[in-house]
Amino acid sequence: MNHKNKQQGLSLIELMIAMVVSLVLVAGVGTVYVSSKRNYHARDQLSLMDETARVALNTLSKHLEHAGYATPAKLPLDSVGGYFYVSGAADPKAGNCDTLESRALSAVKNSPTQDSLSSNYGDAVSIRFIGDDKLFTDVLGSDLGASCRGGSPTIESALIYNAFHVDKDDITKDSLGNWVPILYGVGSNGNQYKNPIVNGVENLQFLYGVDTNADGTVEQYLNATAVSLASAWQRVISIKAGILVRSLEPVLPADEEKSYQVLDTTLDRNDRYQRSVYSVVIHLRNVVDG
Repeated sequence: MNHKNKQQGLSLIELMIAMVVSLVLVAGVGTVYVSSKRNYHARDQLSLMDETARVALNTLSKHLEHAGYATPAKLPLDSVGGYFYVSGAADPKAGNCDTLESRALSAVKNSPTQDSLSSNYGDAVSIRFIGDDKLFTDVLGSDLGASCRGGSPTIESALIYNAFHVDKDDITKDSLGNWVPILYGVGSNGNQYKNPIVNGVENLQFLYGVDTNADGTVEQYLNATAVSLASAWQRVISIKAGILVRSLEPVLPADEEKSYQVLDTTLDRNDRYQRSVYSVVIHLRNVVDG
C-alpha cells in the first residue's frame, strides 16, 4: 500500500505568532543593549570626572602651598603686600627679569584672589612667593630668571605668582553645543596669558582658614570678602578648595534638577549632565613655619 508524504507549511496564525515572539525578543535585546550602552557611557564619564578632580586638586595643592615661601633667609613678603594677591591691592610689578613680561602680568592682574570672579564659574585665587634656586617655577612650568632669584636685585623682581580660575575658551564645546568649562592656571614667569589645566571643572570655590590668636591652628574659615573686611590675609594659614566637576558629555536621558553644595555656596542645575563635588584642605606650611 502506497503512502504519500504530505508537506505542509506554516499557517498565517502560526507565522504571526512567530513574528510577535521575534519582535518581543528583538525588543528585549535592544532594550538591554541601549541600557548597557547608557550605563557604560555613564561609568566612563564618572571615571573621567574622578580623574579631572584628581588632576585639579593635586595641581591646586601643589602650587598654592608655595604661598609665603620667602627663601631660607626669610625675606619680608609683607613689604610687597603679603603672600596673597587680592582684588583691590596694588598691581604686581614687572620687576627686572626678562621673563616677567607684560602678557603674563596682565593675566595675573585679571585673576586676583576674590569671591565670584565669574558669576558662572566661581572664585579665583592668586598667591605669591619669592623664587630662589630651590623653587623658581610657576604653575605653568616657566622659570624665574636666574638673575632675579633670591630677592635680587629687589624682592619685587623675585616674586612668582600662581593663580587659578575657571572659564571657557570660546572653542571647546560638547555634543550639545554647550561650552566645556576649564580650570585655568596663570603664572608670572612666561609671556603667556593663561593655560588650561583640565577640562570639566565647572565651578571653583575657596574658603580661607584664619588663625585669629596666632596659635598655629585655624579658628574659622572665611570667604575672601570676609577676610578682606577683617584685614586678616596675613593670618590665613590654610585654604579649603572646593570644585564642582561636570561630565564632559550629557549622561542623563532627560533634564534633572539638582542642587550641589560646594563649600559655602549652593549651585542649582537643571540639565542632563552628571556632576560631583570634591574638596581638599591645603595647609600653607611656609606661613605656619614662619
